[in-house]
Amino acid sequence: MRKTFISISLLFSILVMGGGLTQESYWDIQSVSNPLISPDGTYVIFTKKFIDKKNDKRITEHWIMNKDGSNKRFFVEGSNLKWSPGSKKIAYVKEDENDTSQIYVKNLINESESKITNFGHNVKDFSWSPNEEFFSFSAFQEYEDNWIIDIPGKVDGEEYEWTEEPTVVTTMHWRADRIGELESGENHLFLVDSSGGAAIKVSDWGLDYIDDLHWLNNSQILFTGNNSLDDLQTPWKQTSVFLLNVQNKKLEKISDQKGVFMKPKASIDGKKIAFIGHPSKDYSSVAHDVYVHDISSGKNKQSTKNISSSPKNLFWLPGNQLVFDLDARGSSKVMKLDIDNLNLTEVISDFTDQFFLSSVHKDSLYGTHATPNRPGEIASIMNSRLTRLTEFNELILGEYNLGKTHEVNYQAPDGTPIQGWYITPPDFDENKTYPLILIIHGGPHAMYRPAFNYSWHQFASDGYVVLFTNPRGSTGYGTEFANVIDNDYPGAGDLSDLLAGVDYITDKGIIDTSRMYVQGCSGGGVLTAWVVGHDDRFAAAASLCPVTNWISMVGTTDIPAWTFEWFDKPFWEDPSNWLDRSPIMRTGFINTPTLFMTGVLDIRTPMPQTEEMYVALKEAGVDTALIRMNEEWHGTSSKPSNWFRTYGYLTEWYERYKK
Repeated sequence: MRKTFISISLLFSILVMGGGLTQESYWDIQSVSNPLISPDGTYVIFTKKFIDKKNDKRITEHWIMNKDGSNKRFFVEGSNLKWSPGSKKIAYVKEDENDTSQIYVKNLINESESKITNFGHNVKDFSWSPNEEFFSFSAFQEYEDNWIIDIPGKVDGEEYEWTEEPTVVTTMHWRADRIGELESGENHLFLVDSSGGAAIKVSDWGLDYIDDLHWLNNSQILFTGNNSLDDLQTPWKQTSVFLLNVQNKKLEKISDQKGVFMKPKASIDGKKIAFIGHPSKDYSSVAHDVYVHDISSGKNKQSTKNISSSPKNLFWLPGNQLVFDLDARGSSKVMKLDIDNLNLTEVISDFTDQFFLSSVHKDSLYGTHATPNRPGEIASIMNSRLTRLTEFNELILGEYNLGKTHEVNYQAPDGTPIQGWYITPPDFDENKTYPLILIIHGGPHAMYRPAFNYSWHQFASDGYVVLFTNPRGSTGYGTEFANVIDNDYPGAGDLSDLLAGVDYITDKGIIDTSRMYVQGCSGGGVLTAWVVGHDDRFAAAASLCPVTNWISMVGTTDIPAWTFEWFDKPFWEDPSNWLDRSPIMRTGFINTPTLFMTGVLDIRTPMPQTEEMYVALKEAGVDTALIRMNEEWHGTSSKPSNWFRTYGYLTEWYERYKK
């Protein structure tokens, strides 16, 4: 026994004393998420992803384990897994022999599989009725296209190799990143017997199902939908909460008539419905509050106020309590709300890691836990104590000595408090100086957090100090902080926040100021181009998937209504603000060598945005390069091989330049 203990201790020492992270181990990292505890509290199903190196893709599997993390094993392939109310079966969606997504059910005891639906269109979302007799599900229904040109000279019975019919576009939002062209129509709701058979339609035209489908009781379903269908408005600002009786098809909007509401969740006793929302649509970013709908009175009560960000997942606990996770100052915290006295408390006090809640059983909470030095693993919280249930990456990451993550808090020139972090190299020596990379987040309404990021730790292992901050406009610090950049992005405020962070870290005397670099993707790409258009301190920059020209952006992106909202007036009435906030208009002020990198399929910040500024810098005589990443939509690293290419291009670009 003593020999075994010594051997294990020696192995642990060898692992911990390893060198810095290497790129090659990225192939081996696995990710786990979305643990769902069974209704009887016995088993947990979860999602596990890994890289298929040969075929350059990420594989998704669903595994099952005991509630304490023991007996982990593969269970099924598919998507959107859901437990039966009796905990004996699991339903999921996967493609059938006709490549159409259908509902399947797998028995937990004998692991037999049954196909439930034989629907003509892809099943998207679904929910099991409390008595297990029915499934409600959503499927897309296409509008009729009545604008078709009849071509003369066509003879019946003859086959012609004519060009495919064109796409006729009459809507503003007719495409989506990672999908391409969208069909025009609505998502409707259907009902099918849980044993199979024909499905019937229970919702009608004029209501587009969005998300959050589940049953209030055996006759009513609850969901987020859109019955405004205003194509000229931002789609995600048109959501409301609905209750639909599947027997008489009576539809009721239970959220307020004005505002934005979503994510309903029925209480355990079925007497209340919690959801989140905001009473106005006039915002760029807002922290949605929790509302509780009393079914007997029909009244809604706002139950939170001035919280840091929008709650993500609502769950009811016994005793009129809600739990949910939300972002707050760089962490994903779990909060408990007593809906009687509206007392809001942290489940784990002073929690600074990340816990992404995904299911509950009585007072036990299940989710994904991530730290600065480890990616997310399945974990539970019981009695305010967190326990990790998986460690899929511990063996591989235990081989390396990783850099340390440090929190910083500083003030912008106007006194605005800013939070950030920096990662030092594994062999950091405070008496030496190191090159710096400032990484800027996208969104722009998003939040950087001190959670494990392979690229950032790889930069640190390669000798860089990595700085990442949350400038004004970030979420997690309340509505006012996030919304302050409305009609002011990019601007002087977020620019000063970022540069003040660089000043703060350089004042520590640990940075080689001749080797400082800046990068970001999407909204971070915007601000990277904005930074070098206003400041020359960086030796080189990399702007990934940026917006560089707001006027040309609005007509080519998949989010046009949202883009129009950033400006007080449309550009044809007054183009001045559109031009003033376009990084391309700062070309004449740029001296910093700037690399551009964008996915060729990107229609969020389309490739022409990158190409326009690349050509402008070329003409202006600034060192630049354009990387067109194949098979990438928005972002540059969805394909595993492109992660290596992205990292390689960035580091080789930085190594070329020194002030």
